[in-house]
Amino acid sequence: MLIVFPDADHHLSDDIITPLKQYGDFQTFIGRPETNDEYINRVRNADAILLGWSIPNEVIAECPNLKIISFTGIGASNFVNLKYAESRGIIVTNTPGYADNAVAEHALSLVLSLAKNINHNHTTVGQGIWDQSRTSIELKGKTIGLIGLGGIGQRMAEFCKAIGMNVICWTFNPNPERAQKLGLSFTSLEDLLEKSDFVSLHLPYTDQTKKMLGKKELSLMKQEAFLINTSRAELIDTDALVEMLSSNRIAGAGIDVFDEEPISKQNPLLTLDNVILSPHIAFNTPGANNEIFRISINNLIEFFKGDIRNSVNF
Repeated sequence: MLIVFPDADHHLSDDIITPLKQYGDFQTFIGRPETNDEYINRVRNADAILLGWSIPNEVIAECPNLKIISFTGIGASNFVNLKYAESRGIIVTNTPGYADNAVAEHALSLVLSLAKNINHNHTTVGQGIWDQSRTSIELKGKTIGLIGLGGIGQRMAEFCKAIGMNVICWTFNPNPERAQKLGLSFTSLEDLLEKSDFVSLHLPYTDQTKKMLGKKELSLMKQEAFLINTSRAELIDTDALVEMLSSNRIAGAGIDVFDEEPISKQNPLLTLDNVILSPHIAFNTPGANNEIFRISINNLIEFFKGDIRNSVNF
């Protein structure tokens, strides 16, 4: 049995790898392969792949022994063609919940940074300008609308409740029990956009959620409202968002995810002074990194034992 990690950013600790060794040989390659031929040479004989980034269909086609791909993240469908893998009998798994707390904390930090003018004040003080004229926003009593209520959305709800915000939510799966447990109320997407002082996205990218916030939806937001996106850029029509921000039709945005990553130097978001940007890094904490590998390696171990955990295509 050969288990391959074809695109690692760093070496995994022996403590993490040791449980796998009883099931076969484990090979690690540092850095992403530059060509499909290089990729194929790394994984051709693999029975199992621990995947950090993406794998093309052309590479999968050259892996006759491949039985499982354990993706180190949640949005496996954006990195693996799930239908193609299924057609070849290959199970694809992901790592739900690994960064719920980390991403929710980052989303909250964007809310706080926007409300308290952190970037603006840091820049002006650094330039020797002592400007106390710009007021900040007290979050207590303000309404935050959460779009999506998975693990990250639930943690975000807890944080926002703790600082005194009113939390409303739109989700595909509303029910009274969840509302009561989290101390929030469910509403329509239109009402959420109209009533919220902050709107925070916590949904996966699927056919249902693609560009769910376009110009029509963004136009429903208050002029003084802010948008937070730590989920996926594809949930929003970026051109419409730039138009809303550049015309001050909405007050600002905190964004961790982009249509093109790394972000293009021509991206119009870079020209705006009412946005706070971070390089898709909300998940990146030592705790979350340990958890992502614990879950993804456990997915492999359970598969070798005859069980399937966290499959996204079977």
